[in-house]
Amino acid sequence: MKRIVFILTLFLFFINPAFSAGVVKKEITVPSVDGFAIKAYFEYPKVKGQREYPTVVLLHSLGYSSQWWETLPKELLDSGFAVLRIDLRGHGKSVYNSKLVSVSWKSMTNSAYSKYPDDVVKVIEYIKSNNTKIAFFNNWAIVGADIGASTAILTADKVEYKPLTLVLLSPVVKTRGLYVPVKLANLDHTDIFSISGTDDVSGKNAQEYLKKFAQAEFVTYTSEARSTGMLMLKNDESLAKIITQWMKEYL
Repeated sequence: MKRIVFILTLFLFFINPAFSAGVVKKEITVPSVDGFAIKAYFEYPKVKGQREYPTVVLLHSLGYSSQWWETLPKELLDSGFAVLRIDLRGHGKSVYNSKLVSVSWKSMTNSAYSKYPDDVVKVIEYIKSNNTKIAFFNNWAIVGADIGASTAILTADKVEYKPLTLVLLSPVVKTRGLYVPVKLANLDHTDIFSISGTDDVSGKNAQEYLKKFAQAEFVTYTSEARSTGMLMLKNDESLAKIITQWMKEYL
């Protein structure tokens, strides 16, 4: 379905309703296939009588963590979504391997980065299995920034229950060995909303290249932020509302 109307509105006057009396928060640790401890944070609004929540997975930028999403998690929660933030391997609290040795993203090889999609799938499967009456993965989406955007595409390709949409902040064609165009071509029912900053030449070039492989709708948007990745949310206060409104069109 076309979402052009979404692009033509500014959303500056969009006001989220007071959706719940509180938020349920869970911090979880999920072992990866090779024993790396992946940390994640699962939150959902506490709404009386509601059993299932459409779910948005957040995958951060290279060198950051799931704590850097600014106001986006709150915007999503206030709009009735469950939010799953994941610290990618080597970032945040996801730094301990099977031998309990701390490993930073700075020293990781491409073979370690290649495990990102499998790590995310493991966390999602854990949430599905242990929160069956809360997280609703028949109605879900992923937001990813730079390497998180690449991981979002590769994760969507791996799971049987495809996300309805992906939001990509400063996407890249290939980073740390993660090459995404071919896998993007497999997502024939997943619409893409790709966002780049005003001065983000690399992100804009990647968008134009990836758009050639998209089988579903691929909408681009230029933020006023003069930054890239998840930092755009810090420098463009309207962006969290815009992303949330996009999710409300789908979930």
